[in-house]
Amino acid sequence: MRKPVCWTDKKHEGGRREVRVTFHGDSVKWQFRVAGAEEWDYTTPPTEEDWKQLEERIQNLHQRGHLLEHERELVKKRVYTPDTPRKRKKEPRPRDPNLIWKD
Repeated sequence: MRKPVCWTDKKHEGGRREVRVTFHGDSVKWQFRVAGAEEWDYTTPPTEEDWKQLEERIQNLHQRGHLLEHERELVKKRVYTPDTPRKRKKEPRPRDPNLIWKD
């Protein structure tokens, strides 16, 4: 997985907000976290201002060769895919004391 594009939005009405954008194939996934929150918000769609901010950052990364042309085109087309939170690892099941291994 490529490195996400991240920045802090200081003008957000709810206070400072971290923004993280990742590219997976033909999708652009947005994640937001307001200052003080522990969990990322995967469901809020990006605003037009968020898209403009991403376009500026993408342009800079593309000029320096850190971004693929395909990812730049996805941003221009405004391809938005709601992200789903990653599943947390399951806790290991307790061992069954009645289970006997035979060699």
